[in-house]
Amino acid sequence: MKYLDNKNFEKAKKWIGVNARQLEKSRLKFYFERADGSEVLTALKEFQNKDGGFGHALEPDLRTPDSSILATSIAFQILRSLPTKQSDGEIISPAIKFLLRNYDSEQMSWRIIPGFAENYPHAPWWDQAGKEDKFSGFHLNPTAEVLGYLYDYKELVPNKIISSLSIKIIKELNNLKEIEMHDFLCCKRLSESAYLDNLFRESLQGELKRLLNTCVVTDSSKWNGYGLRPLQVVDSPDFIFFKSLQKPVEENLDYEIDTQDQNGTWQPTWSWGDKFPDDWENAKAEWTGIITLEKLVQLKRFGRI
Repeated sequence: MKYLDNKNFEKAKKWIGVNARQLEKSRLKFYFERADGSEVLTALKEFQNKDGGFGHALEPDLRTPDSSILATSIAFQILRSLPTKQSDGEIISPAIKFLLRNYDSEQMSWRIIPGFAENYPHAPWWDQAGKEDKFSGFHLNPTAEVLGYLYDYKELVPNKIISSLSIKIIKELNNLKEIEMHDFLCCKRLSESAYLDNLFRESLQGELKRLLNTCVVTDSSKWNGYGLRPLQVVDSPDFIFFKSLQKPVEENLDYEIDTQDQNGTWQPTWSWGDKFPDDWENAKAEWTGIITLEKLVQLKRFGRI
């Protein structure tokens, strides 16, 4: 079993403190310096638009300033990471209203990014052509994840939307023999809501357990590419699937320690190719801050620092 030593831990912290966005700097203080999270909320607010949604490259591969379901879901991931359920009306209530306004009641889904995002620098996988087919009508990604945030703040949401979508998500999963990695992650985040009905939680967890091995890459020789690593599924020892993946998770923790760069960072395993090269450099630097913070938090949760 390997551990991240203090020298390399401090290297990573220093890099974030100097080079990362203010959002990652404030989250670093929250996780490692006992800050109360108020700075995180202040930094996150900078990405929120007047319509309540989030944009401004909160997800660095999508550079549009306009609001998207993608960026808004990431904002809710960050809000959920704070120690208590935040009730800041300036952030949450407008964001929930944004989600409800953009819900496609006929398709019972949310489109992950708006069509006009094509007009701004973006990763090639955010090109608009064929998006509905590629994302399977958005029925799981991002809809399952968004449903989780509606559960988190269900006092602000019509119950009919929550109940009908819950039924739909289980039906979608029932029909699958294997699951795409991002679809799985969206359903995982849904399962992590503390406010799910017990029967729905049990059904959802049962489906995820059935599909788990169809999407997680447990072969460490393939972790240098783009794929779903065990730590992306089991990101803390408290997660329900820890025992099912304990050996590859422990190997993955060793792997992350071994692959830290000399400057203390972990960098994205993907690129934009030759598309928008200058914007990719900015996105890459932002991703480096996000990923480095993520690795430190994971290593802390598993007692590896």
